[in-house]
Amino acid sequence: MWDISGTWHSSAMAVQPEPCSWAFPMLVALASLLVCLAALYLRNKYAFWESRGVRGPRPTWLIGNMYPRLRPTHSMAEYDQLLYSRHGGKRYCGYYEFTIPCLMVGDPELLKHVMVKDFDHFTDRSFVRFNEPVMDHMLLGLKGSMWKAVRSVMTPTFSSGKVKQTLALVKVCANNLLTYCHKHVDMGSSVFEMKEVFGMFTMDTIASIAFGVNSDSLNNTNNEFSAAAARFFTPPPRWKRPILFLQFLWPQIAKYLCLNVIDRTPIHFFTKVVSDTMKYRLENDLRRNDFLQLLLDARVQEHSNDHTSAARNDGNTKKVNNQVLTDLVITAQCVLFYIAGYDTTATTLSFVSYCLALHPDVQQRCMQEIEGVLEKHGGDVSYDAIMEMTYLDMVFAETLRLYPPAPRVDRTVTKDYILPGTDLTLHRGQKVTIPIYSIHRDGDHYPNPERFDPERFSPENKARRPHSVYLPFGSGPRNCIGMRFALMEAKVAIVYLLQEFAFIPSKKTQVPLIIEQRSGLLKAQDGVWVRLAKRTSE
Repeated sequence: MWDISGTWHSSAMAVQPEPCSWAFPMLVALASLLVCLAALYLRNKYAFWESRGVRGPRPTWLIGNMYPRLRPTHSMAEYDQLLYSRHGGKRYCGYYEFTIPCLMVGDPELLKHVMVKDFDHFTDRSFVRFNEPVMDHMLLGLKGSMWKAVRSVMTPTFSSGKVKQTLALVKVCANNLLTYCHKHVDMGSSVFEMKEVFGMFTMDTIASIAFGVNSDSLNNTNNEFSAAAARFFTPPPRWKRPILFLQFLWPQIAKYLCLNVIDRTPIHFFTKVVSDTMKYRLENDLRRNDFLQLLLDARVQEHSNDHTSAARNDGNTKKVNNQVLTDLVITAQCVLFYIAGYDTTATTLSFVSYCLALHPDVQQRCMQEIEGVLEKHGGDVSYDAIMEMTYLDMVFAETLRLYPPAPRVDRTVTKDYILPGTDLTLHRGQKVTIPIYSIHRDGDHYPNPERFDPERFSPENKARRPHSVYLPFGSGPRNCIGMRFALMEAKVAIVYLLQEFAFIPSKKTQVPLIIEQRSGLLKAQDGVWVRLAKRTSE
């Protein structure tokens, strides 16, 4: 038997190394290895465009070329201008959104391929997943076959005939706008922040047409719709911004962790409004000439088509009815109608009033056209009358050229694609950015581009330019589906106002406008201030 209680045992134990004597060097070595691997990974990532011979700005590690947007030192439009004019974006250039390589394309011929001719390679748009069912079912963010199905069902809803049906509701809101302006001018408050005023008008219009309710924002700024809008459009607090980056970079991780930057309260409010309205109409067999009714009618037609297909299926019992317009999808499109139509249309109207105020000769010509057309139509602001106002249309087109509410759009590569005229292959999942603001202010397309000149959009001048250099509503199958309605709504508002008021610069009118840096949309930093003067008092 060995004596294990002797001095050998104690001496053996005494020579064992201290745990910390080897653990710390191991941790340092492991950390160094991880840093080296991360550095190699990022170096490889940021060599993507250089290795393919594509021009672009030098990226900063981890944030790529996003620093001007994170700080921010530039608005989205100004940031794109840098890429477009300095780094080759006028044709195409590569840049990085964090570690993701993206391609900016500005060449008209290439844009025609990306947005129209070869659309089957670019059917999707990049869209942050918000882990909120209503938001994630909006047409704007749908992809692939689901987008195609919803778009095909919704397209007839925005035909000129269907848009015409909503005109009566728009005119009610425009008349309320006119009353509001008269009231304030009579009280001596003739200088307006036009984005705010037109925002109340578009709020009431969309509440009426998309949700079938009267929000009355022009008379009650504290109504539920205004409160929901304020909450929805309020930027997330700083502590939530890392969540937004996580949703952008690794959406699956954000979804798994149930992380979200969206305030769900306004979404739940809109969902309840749509649900209650649908239920009430179905139970009481009521109809209304609005967007919600058009979607409900489209669902009935879809259901009818499914039954017809089943009847022709010769007794085949396989499921035919894969309904596209579910309650969730209808609700999502009503919310999208609000999100996409409220702010952008109000912004466009504010810029139109600003441009007319600074160019009285253009305003006078608009007024003369409006008077002539309405006299021909018996004073009725009808759909046909609006369509006949060609100079007014030119004014809107030029305003949207100078101030497109969305300064850029994008497409996602859905099938590998060789860019025409190059040996550059774009791979599935890559993002292609179209810098609308920069293209619109390119002197090669529009001489003296900073000047406001509606004559650029006369039929003769339009015919001389490629279609792909004017993109306020996008282009191709994924263009803005609500374009007809948005233009009709905005023109009605201007026609109503110009009949009784003149737009005049005030001391608060900013020339030139300074663009808000923190917004992804094009907005005036200090508002758009214009004075309204009654024409009858002149």
